[in-house]
Amino acid sequence: MAAPGGGPPAGLDLVAVLRSYLERMLREVGGMKCLLLDAETTRVVSTVFSQSEILEHEVYLVERLEAERGDQLLHLKAVCFLRPTRENIARIRRELRDPRFGEYHLFFTNRVEDMRLQDLAEMDVREQVHQVQEYFGDWVALEGHHFLVPLPRPHLALQPFAWDFGNSSDAIARMTEGVAALMLSLRRRFLVRYQRGSEICERFAQSLHHLTAIEERELFDFGSRGGGEGAPVLLILDRQDDPVTPLLSQWTYQAMVHEIIGINFNRVDLHKVPGIKPEFAEAVLSAHQDPFFKTNMYSNFGDLGMAVKGLVDAAGSERHSAREFQTIEQMASFIENLPDYSHQQGVTYKHVTLMSELSHAVERRGLMSLSGVEQDVVCQTPSLAAHYEAVQALVGNLAVDEADRLRLTLLFGLRYERDGQVQLAALLRTLTEQGVDAHRLALLRYVLKACRAEARVGDLFSDRSMSSRFASLAKQHLKGVENVYTQHSCNSNNYAPDDDHGLVHSTQTLQGVENVYTQHSPPLVGLLERLVRGRLPELDYPRAERNASPQAPKPPRLVVAFVIGGTTYEEAKAVAELNAAGERGEGWSAGVRLLLGGTSVQSSTSFLKDFQEVMVNERYAQ
Repeated sequence: MAAPGGGPPAGLDLVAVLRSYLERMLREVGGMKCLLLDAETTRVVSTVFSQSEILEHEVYLVERLEAERGDQLLHLKAVCFLRPTRENIARIRRELRDPRFGEYHLFFTNRVEDMRLQDLAEMDVREQVHQVQEYFGDWVALEGHHFLVPLPRPHLALQPFAWDFGNSSDAIARMTEGVAALMLSLRRRFLVRYQRGSEICERFAQSLHHLTAIEERELFDFGSRGGGEGAPVLLILDRQDDPVTPLLSQWTYQAMVHEIIGINFNRVDLHKVPGIKPEFAEAVLSAHQDPFFKTNMYSNFGDLGMAVKGLVDAAGSERHSAREFQTIEQMASFIENLPDYSHQQGVTYKHVTLMSELSHAVERRGLMSLSGVEQDVVCQTPSLAAHYEAVQALVGNLAVDEADRLRLTLLFGLRYERDGQVQLAALLRTLTEQGVDAHRLALLRYVLKACRAEARVGDLFSDRSMSSRFASLAKQHLKGVENVYTQHSCNSNNYAPDDDHGLVHSTQTLQGVENVYTQHSPPLVGLLERLVRGRLPELDYPRAERNASPQAPKPPRLVVAFVIGGTTYEEAKAVAELNAAGERGEGWSAGVRLLLGGTSVQSSTSFLKDFQEVMVNERYAQ
């Protein structure tokens, strides 16, 4: 057996880090091979490598380790990329007892305990294991700055630890393993800070600190970088401190797709789209695989419509220019019937299909009027009477989807927790009279209680202090969006589909009024700014190292924000824009690299589903 080893990271682009690991594995093992994965490393590989890229490395077979055994293939070499779990070690032992492949090259995503290495060595009686390496890819890179450490039971991130001690402990261990592997990939040991008052944040911070600073201190000692650079910082946050961001309607491409359709590890399930071709039933949305998506993933809905028209124009002939098309359906039909279907035409069909689904949802659900009210409630100066009137008009309208009525009520309840109890009760009465299921109303009340102001640390609505209220007012003045209703009426009839279901109208409606629908800035942005500027209070965000000396004034040049309970694509967009500004030397993020991680990526649907699980578990915990 070869000794465990690794290599230097490929930089601070997280996709590049994982690609470098995989390319090195496949390059080192020459000849025909099988890539043997487990459930979690399948996600790791599929988000950074396409099938065609894997084939370029003489990989003739990709299999799951836990799948039923197939025929012997002794002419192939097995490249095993696996998490070093007890279950995987047992499966490899069974594999070595009756080998299917001629050679085994073992690459583990994390540190392998000596005892487990010994177990493997004892079973390798035929000496078919040619190497054992540790390549620290125990996390999933969605984008260059955005990663996940997925939990098998994501709702555990939102519920009290004592309700399910065993599974909650496993969740802490999984997060510790994943983030520790990231540190080893980046060759950095981080100063760990966490959100006060969050039990799971504190437990995770202490677990990670114990591993990296005490138990395996030498492994995580990468020396000082000097040059006035402050220690990298890992900021651990609780999703419940900001329940607003995952509940809002979204108006940029990636975030809209996730909110309306759903993205699962860069893949979109389109099986339910009427008439979809089988080969397009799953769409890959990956910035490193799709140049159009890379360019437009953060584009607003209006600009996106024009970009998709341009894509269709490029795929067609001059005679059939996209300028002739008035509807998305015409575009889709044209692309589908083009002769000599090329890869680029496939990309075009994918984006036209997605744009069609988004456009239909916007029109059917009246999302423009709904979103205008959402943004006004959570972003503008408190105006209880006006906001209640606007919310009541939509909640009382049965033409609005039930899920949207509940979501809007929840946002109103969060904003006016102290002063709007009478109005909230009236909204809940309206929903009850409409026949909304009692369990859904109970969920709404549960979320309001779990995310109440006294349980939060951050200033969610910029209204806790005189300075924050002043800053909020100044920001609104600069944006020039003092009143949403003077720019767009909230009458949902204004956004009913036109007779021709025109793409041009439905997307151009958004152009020129982007501020109305995207006023909201995730609180994460303010937290990161205060952290980089050295203004984030240690009383609210203490260090995991309890006896640490006062923090040095050197600003960090690398910051990882890890959100237990899930990130959002709105936050990922904000971090990407901060990094871009930093690369241009603009603003407070100049010279700073920001990374965003979490246990999942939330939409309003998934966020409420997680809380539904928590609410059910509460009954068993009592």
